Amino acid sequence: MKRISWLGLFGALCVACGVHAQTLTVGITPLKPAAKLAEEWSPLLDEVGRRAGLALRFRTAPSIPAFGDRLDKGEYDIAYMNPYHYQVYSAQPGYRAFAREREQPLEGILIVRKDGRIKALRDIDGTTVSFPTPLAFAASILTQAELHKQGIHVQARYVQSHDSVLKSVAAGNFDAGGTILKVLQTADPQLANNLRVLHKTAVYPSHPFCVHPRVSPAVADKLQQAFVSLHEDEVGKKLLAAIAFKGFEIAADRDYDGVRRLDLKSLIGTVQ
Repeated sequence: MKRISWLGLFGALCVACGVHAQTLTVGITPLKPAAKLAEEWSPLLDEVGRRAGLALRFRTAPSIPAFGDRLDKGEYDIAYMNPYHYQVYSAQPGYRAFAREREQPLEGILIVRKDGRIKALRDIDGTTVSFPTPLAFAASILTQAELHKQGIHVQARYVQSHDSVLKSVAAGNFDAGGTILKVLQTADPQLANNLRVLHKTAVYPSHPFCVHPRVSPAVADKLQQAFVSLHEDEVGKKLLAAIAFKGFEIAADRDYDGVRRLDLKSLIGTVQ
């Protein structure tokens, strides 16, 4: 007999009784174009919602700065954001971390063409390098801070998205670009195969999933349990593979104290 989870049975009973599941919006940081993000994330969010007895609706924004503006206004009930955004928006309007990617810390990377002239980090001194936006935590802030520390001077050009960074470097428009490993791992193989990682930054906790204060603790607990359970069965593993995740683990606000201790004003001052 096929095993039916209690959460799934509860959801089915709610439908049968005419009880509508609570609908929550989920904002996913725009590391890629909206259509690609929706394709990758919507099935996973549907499954998380089913397990939690909720209806989750995918949302994003046209750019990382626009995403930050929407976080500032509290437009998302749930949000997947970078650690810099979490440092800002956990203070106001008060988003709180509840889950993050399992076994995958966050690090910025600098990428170059495999067949390009850049062989070592020092080779990009004096070149123009593409980055997504000035406040992309790992891709822009950490990478440029490390270049600054090593006395390597580059001219930054912002191309609005991580996906555009990959394409701009692969096309030879820039000698190098800043992004994160997750974006490279989930890129079109024909694109990714033309690129290699030149440099990695120090590591920090990965992007957290967070709830807005208007989401009750009981609902946050259901969401946390649903996300963390995904790697435990074949259905969840298949959905995780689509976003190149091994799974989710419990996250807490204190996990990001290390980011808060960074002198972010000083680091952002190194970003052009």
